[in-house]
Amino acid sequence: MFTLLSRSLITTAVSAAVLVSTTGSAIAATNTLTVTAVNRSGAKVSIAANVINVSTNVSYTIRTGKARKLPKGSYAVLAAIPTGYTTTLGGKPVKVSGSTKLTLDARYGKPVNLGISPAVTGLEKRTQARLCVDSFISTSVEGYGSDDSPVYVIPTASKKIQFAAMGTWTNALGSGDSYAVVHRSNGVPSTPSRAFKRASLGTVTVDSRRGTGIANYNGFAVQPQDGCATDLYSNLFTTEDPTYSKVHLTPGNWHLRSDSQATTSTGEGWNVDSLFASRKVAAGKPAFVRFNGAATGPGYELPTVIRGRMNYSLDDMFTDPGFRWSGDPAKVVATLKTGGKTVKTRKVGTYGVYGPQLEYWVKKAGWYTLSVNATRYYPGITLPSGMLSTASGVVFRFPAKPDTSVLPPLFTVQHVPAGLNNWNRAKAGSTTNVAIRLNRAGHDTDAKRGANPKLKSLSTKISTDGGRTWRSVPVRKINGVWHAIVPNPASGAVSLRTRATYTNGGYTEATVFRAYAIG
Repeated sequence: MFTLLSRSLITTAVSAAVLVSTTGSAIAATNTLTVTAVNRSGAKVSIAANVINVSTNVSYTIRTGKARKLPKGSYAVLAAIPTGYTTTLGGKPVKVSGSTKLTLDARYGKPVNLGISPAVTGLEKRTQARLCVDSFISTSVEGYGSDDSPVYVIPTASKKIQFAAMGTWTNALGSGDSYAVVHRSNGVPSTPSRAFKRASLGTVTVDSRRGTGIANYNGFAVQPQDGCATDLYSNLFTTEDPTYSKVHLTPGNWHLRSDSQATTSTGEGWNVDSLFASRKVAAGKPAFVRFNGAATGPGYELPTVIRGRMNYSLDDMFTDPGFRWSGDPAKVVATLKTGGKTVKTRKVGTYGVYGPQLEYWVKKAGWYTLSVNATRYYPGITLPSGMLSTASGVVFRFPAKPDTSVLPPLFTVQHVPAGLNNWNRAKAGSTTNVAIRLNRAGHDTDAKRGANPKLKSLSTKISTDGGRTWRSVPVRKINGVWHAIVPNPASGAVSLRTRATYTNGGYTEATVFRAYAIG
């Protein structure tokens, strides 16, 4: 067998695939493909392989060692071949015509070895690799490795096969520095290894705070977003405590991800929240991301009228101010009034409900007031003692007419306290400047946006007794941004309520109970 294989290799420029195609009248019009997979020990193995028509992008899953009928044409075959605890990835183009056979031999696989120069020491290294066809992730194959058990890939000159690999180094604690590098190519190089100079990396400072969520643990992961490497995933650390660390990344587009896990009343661990931050990383340049910031409350959603139907999303009442879409589950009560009368009410628990909304057909022109109040709720999970952002509310007053499609002249209001520690706490007796963000982001392109409302006044009140009493605090611009200047109490927590009033008679009022703590 090795003699025949060696001769084949000589005549095919050292290819790891042996291809035989039989055509002619003896095989009618039936076209079949048989893929043989050989592991690193030289044994044939039965595995699933992905076969992709490179002209139509139609894909098939076939079992190696068995002939599969396919339309005549050009294909690419991808497979992950196991040998003990190791995996070898192989990808080859093939033209199917008549009875076609293709062999993927893992013994020709080369180890994927990514490194950093100067070398990183004292950190755990992990490697993952992927093969794609024209960067389609859904039909890709992947393998995972470490220093003790590398992942292998079979070289190929075919540009139809894309190769991507990610290497990560971390102490898994969220302290100190972590690294993630990505190597991509069209075709698989004969030596699928690369060392990256530290100076070529960008640095993202990751501030992962605690206090606002229901989770017992928070994990941080990185996912590249370019080509065949898109959405490769590596969790760098998972901790109970806050973390403040630096992550060094190869230039390109990345998703930085925070996953939160909580323990249920039955002792199960559930993933209860995920936040994604997109960052374009450049060599030698710094970037920053903060997860689980204070004043989690009403987010970016505005009521909208589409062809006379008013709607407002009810799953946006506990949103991290740093993220557009991050609403946590809640029990919500929404009420719509006009002319002093209630015309619509909805009560809903948003957990497990897809796109909960308050909807109302506008019957006559007039001023409408939408009030929404929410409390945190996650079935099966007990909220942590001392948790922040336990309740929130928002009120919108705006004009509406029947048979229109408009984004009402309103802003959303969000609070962003500065100077807090990594538990989202301010020092007793200190002063906290709370930035007030006014946004007007439409989510339906059919809604006519119109001009932004003109601000008549902006006022903020605080409560230090859980919302029983409220008092006004100064509001002024700092570097062009509105801020509430909050004198902090000696202990407890601070609730925030801000009203933006417009010259047209409308207003927005947003409230976050226990927005941040003291201590």
